[in-house]
Amino acid sequence: MNSNLIFSPDTQQKMLKNVKGLMLWRVIILTLLLAIAYIFQLSEKKYFFISMTNQFYYFISLFYLVTITYAFLLNRVKDLRRFTFVQMVIDHLFIAGLVYYTGGKESFFPIAYIFSIIGSSILFYQRGAFYSASLSTFLYGLILFLQLYGWIRPPGQIVTPEPGQVFYSLVTYLAAYYIVAFLSSTISEELKKKKGELIQKQVDYDQLEAFNRNIIQSLDSGLLTIDLHGKINFLNRTAEKILNRREEALKDVFIDHLFPEIGGVLEELKKKAPYFFPDYQRSETLLCDENGRKTYLGFSISPLTDPSGSLIGHTLIFQDITRFKEMEEQMKRFDRMAAIGSLAAGMAHEIRNPLASLSGSIQMLKSELSLDQEQEHLMEITLRESERLNALITDFLLFAHPPQTHRSAWEIGKILDETVELFIHSPAFHEGLQMTRPHLNGGIQALVDPDQMRQVFWNLLINAAQAISEGGDIRVDIEKVNKAFGGSLPFYSSEKGKDWVKIVIADSGNGIAPNEKEKIFEPFYTTKEGGTGLGLSIVHRIIENHNGVIKVESDVGKGAAFIVFLPAGSGISQNR
Repeated sequence: MNSNLIFSPDTQQKMLKNVKGLMLWRVIILTLLLAIAYIFQLSEKKYFFISMTNQFYYFISLFYLVTITYAFLLNRVKDLRRFTFVQMVIDHLFIAGLVYYTGGKESFFPIAYIFSIIGSSILFYQRGAFYSASLSTFLYGLILFLQLYGWIRPPGQIVTPEPGQVFYSLVTYLAAYYIVAFLSSTISEELKKKKGELIQKQVDYDQLEAFNRNIIQSLDSGLLTIDLHGKINFLNRTAEKILNRREEALKDVFIDHLFPEIGGVLEELKKKAPYFFPDYQRSETLLCDENGRKTYLGFSISPLTDPSGSLIGHTLIFQDITRFKEMEEQMKRFDRMAAIGSLAAGMAHEIRNPLASLSGSIQMLKSELSLDQEQEHLMEITLRESERLNALITDFLLFAHPPQTHRSAWEIGKILDETVELFIHSPAFHEGLQMTRPHLNGGIQALVDPDQMRQVFWNLLINAAQAISEGGDIRVDIEKVNKAFGGSLPFYSSEKGKDWVKIVIADSGNGIAPNEKEKIFEPFYTTKEGGTGLGLSIVHRIIENHNGVIKVESDVGKGAAFIVFLPAGSGISQNR
């Protein structure tokens, strides 16, 4: 046998387990043999089929010692296969000694070789079984040959056996040994083959399971499964990322605790016929995390069945569609702006012309007529309101049809400083306001139209001052950034991946309620008394025309911050 072969860890573990079993059965057989001999010796005072001599007990004790030595060396030997082979050879020699001490040809123990042959077939398969059968035949035949010619005399032997009896006994056991070797090796080889197939199927199954798991984990959509009671039992990595929760934290959590609206969809599915499983259900829901951040999710629910086709739960596949919702809102806003623009083109001129005539006529009447105090006060109200109406129409025209944008590289900090300086000296900068300006803002260029950006900064500063009723602080900051900022770029923007200029105008006012943040850039929406609701809409429109982004961050009672992102300057003029 080639003992130098290298075996896998699984094969080594199997061999070690078999060797331990072999040693255990050896101890059991020796103990039973010793117990039977001792009982017969005490009760009958006869030898029965075992000669009760001191040499017999010495022989049994020696083999106990050999077995203990095996156990001591088991974890120290490197070549377990060779070590097992040596044990099997020693076992054959031990049985030969047992046959000798129990009468040689008259012994009942040649049959013990059958167990060694079976053990060899288990450990070494077909080759081991026939090696064992050959060694058993040789040793038993050697004992009979030596006994026949009188070279050995086993204990208890009375007469020398006849040659015919010796030949008959040898042929009988030889046939038995090789028949057992053939049958046991056939069974062992078949078991080996089936086990190999089973191992291969297990490997294939593990590979298939790993392949399917990798596919599921690599999906760019969130996937989770729930049982019939609505408890979550699996999430993939994308689901953990979208939900910002670990799988361990969501195991056994009810799905309606995570997505309240999904509970209703599942209830509708349960009301269907027991054998009706809809293939596809598409819905949308809103997810709010602990910080109040809203995420729009589009999800579909499909049945989850076992191999027999019985329903065992549902599969939920979902995606973060917040970006698409933003795009949808932008498209709706563009549609509204288009409608308002077409309406403004006609109405603004139709209103402005008679308004100018009315205002001029009233001013002439005021200068030519002799009016008392009350009449003069009414004239002033009329003129003031006509001027306010004219300003409203001007803002409306600026919003609906902004002038052409001429973009070029400008020092944005210089434009911001000029606007802040004008704001500080304007009536809008009331008592109690404090202005915090950036310390270093020179050298930062952005692709802007300077006049339109002054309009943006002015409107944002006015909005900040109006948000502070008493004392407060207005903070202005500017910096150059080179990173993404939450997927807020316009979907049509060609400036993605470039440098950006970030301008922040923040106030310490009352803040903006969450339900108002989504509406503040809509035209004519205002929370201020006397406001037109067009200031922030004009700001938004100008920033969009500059391929920029404006965001608002605010908490009620903690002020608000308007953050403007503009493409960094490259020195190339652009008209729009």
